[in-house]
Amino acid sequence: MASQFPDIEPQEPVIVESDVEITLDSESVDWERGDVLTLPEGVLVHVLNENEPEHRLDFLVKFPPGYVEPEHTHKGAHASFILDGRMLVHGHELTPGDYLYGHAVDHGPMEYPDGCVIFTSFVGGSVRHEEWEA
Repeated sequence: MASQFPDIEPQEPVIVESDVEITLDSESVDWERGDVLTLPEGVLVHVLNENEPEHRLDFLVKFPPGYVEPEHTHKGAHASFILDGRMLVHGHELTPGDYLYGHAVDHGPMEYPDGCVIFTSFVGGSVRHEEWEA
């Protein structure tokens, strides 16, 4: 039986800044081009789990230094946990241990001034970026 993402109202982004400490050796990860995200060249991914009946994809994403991800939306929802580097989003500076959630509403831009590695879990829809801010 295939799981469907519940038909609920989109939720505004949630940002949680924490004091959790994370250690990651990103050089030992088997990175691939980030084509699954439909982002411009330079983003790398490492897929950890893909469950098509649930429309779920769990993966690591590596953004290069100076990368800016424009404002966008996705179908479904995603939760992201910062593992390494910095993410600047919605007036917050997120660092390792911080958390970000978004569900079918515009979010971003997201800036990665020093580069960044995140764990992201998408569920209930495509990870493709649907809209870009002009």
